[in-house]
Amino acid sequence: MSGGVPQQLEFDVVPVESPTTPRPRRNGAPPPIRLGPRLALSPDEAAALLGVSRDYFDEHVIDELRIVRRGRRILVALAELERWLDRSATRATLGRA
Repeated sequence: MSGGVPQQLEFDVVPVESPTTPRPRRNGAPPPIRLGPRLALSPDEAAALLGVSRDYFDEHVIDELRIVRRGRRILVALAELERWLDRSATRATLGRA
């Protein structure tokens, strides 16, 4: 700049829209898939959901449940836990009559 009047820069404001598809991650891995609600839990998760310890769950509950075993993996369906709770609650009220 040689002693003259400085020029003022002009900028255009352009709205930015979100992309319709997410960009891939930098490491090349695809973005995580969003799944619906879970259908099954591990025994630790099932015990926590019932509010009991894993030892109590193994000793008093798991033998009354239908479970899925694949290798060393055990899955307990949420519907099975609900069925067990309903059946156990019914049994408890029938015993008091």
